[in-house]
Amino acid sequence: MAITGSLSEFSLPEIFQFLDQGQKTGILTIRDLKALQTGKSLLRHIWLHNGRVVAAGDRLDNRGLARLIEERGWITDTNRAEVERLIQANVPLGLNLKSLGILYPDQLKLLFSVQVLRQVCSLFQVETGQFRFDAKVDLPKAEMTGLSLPATETTLMGLRSLRDWQILQSKLPDTSSTLFKIIYDEPHLRLDASETQVWKLADGSMNLKKMAERLQLPLPKIQQISFRLIVVGLVEEVPDIDMGIADNSDDLKGLDGDISGQLSNPPVRTEISNSFLQSLVGFLQHKA
Repeated sequence: MAITGSLSEFSLPEIFQFLDQGQKTGILTIRDLKALQTGKSLLRHIWLHNGRVVAAGDRLDNRGLARLIEERGWITDTNRAEVERLIQANVPLGLNLKSLGILYPDQLKLLFSVQVLRQVCSLFQVETGQFRFDAKVDLPKAEMTGLSLPATETTLMGLRSLRDWQILQSKLPDTSSTLFKIIYDEPHLRLDASETQVWKLADGSMNLKKMAERLQLPLPKIQQISFRLIVVGLVEEVPDIDMGIADNSDDLKGLDGDISGQLSNPPVRTEISNSFLQSLVGFLQHKA
């Protein structure tokens, strides 16, 4: 079963979140519609197992990971035949090379970071693109280091390593907005120190400007951190809107809440296309 859509309709972090929560196995392919104009690779492939990202690349010949290893000089004339044998056998390349003493754990971590996080990071720069997710495909074991990350955490780590936020600038929360926690339990994702500080302050009591002053961090940095927490589903943005309501109990009787004016219903999110959402829900309910 496959599902397709546009990145303008459904963002990459949202796609990752659904695939993570649905514990899906398959291949996610991103087509960059502007890549043809720049001569860059048109397609990116991300392989998932039970909602965890296990590999990524721009090719389907099972030689992407081997190429990364060779570029770093870790494939020599002595072990080249053994590496080729493992590729042909379609077994987890990284773990097997580690068991043979050809690669070490720190080298596998570096390879996973370059192969997966760098690929994911580049996808946040795609302005116009399409995606397709195919389930029940054979995973390319020769592309696998043996390491993996939940898809949502991959989003978080990919955004942390992002250097150029220009394309995402319009998507950052407004500096006058406040943040509210979606969950109050300790986050299941591993947050860094700054992310943890922002998450703890996400109680609606201060806008991003005041948060930046409180934490003594640049305002753009606070916006970027807030964006990361929003797209992985830990907080949501509430714009600072002047409702024009006077501090008078008679004026508050029409609100669905208590006399203090606190609403009993949470802020309403912008709805996604109904047809797309129905397709996505049907897909995620389909048992792998």
